[in-house]
Amino acid sequence: MNTFKEFMDFLKLPPTILGALAIASGLLLYLPDDVIKRLYMESFRSNYGFIIGIIFVISISILVMLLITYIFKHSKKIIIRKYTGMKDRKGRIKYLLDMDKAKTNLIKSFLKESNHTLDLSMNDGITVELEYMEIISKAGGTQFVNFYGDMAVLKYFLQPWVLKIINEDEQLKKKFLS
Repeated sequence: MNTFKEFMDFLKLPPTILGALAIASGLLLYLPDDVIKRLYMESFRSNYGFIIGIIFVISISILVMLLITYIFKHSKKIIIRKYTGMKDRKGRIKYLLDMDKAKTNLIKSFLKESNHTLDLSMNDGITVELEYMEIISKAGGTQFVNFYGDMAVLKYFLQPWVLKIINEDEQLKKKFLS
């Protein structure tokens, strides 16, 4: 049982430590014998080679999965911006101008608050869409979830670029600040 807990703790190491373990274990496994002899590590490699191999394989596997996840998350954002027109100022203005009444009223509610923060249901369709389009974001990575009946409520804030664009564009001022 104790070994399993230690193994789970190993899996939770930060990527920098996993990278260092992968490099060190890879060097111990794949350096030529004469280099290992000069480092006085030949008995260590022969006694613990199996464990070093397991550490190497697991570290590399976790690092590869972290890399794939990182690439996927960032490419997803790029694709969203490319195909929704949200990557440039004109696309953002167009999206805000074409918003329906419910979304417009929600943005107006954000603008009325001094800190531009509201408690919203995280499962509401409008909240999900505005968060997906990066118009609003959760206020902090960790926060308490309030439950009102069957609704889970979190704090959301209006993105600063939305405030800036609304204040700079006359049509958006008319739509959201009137």
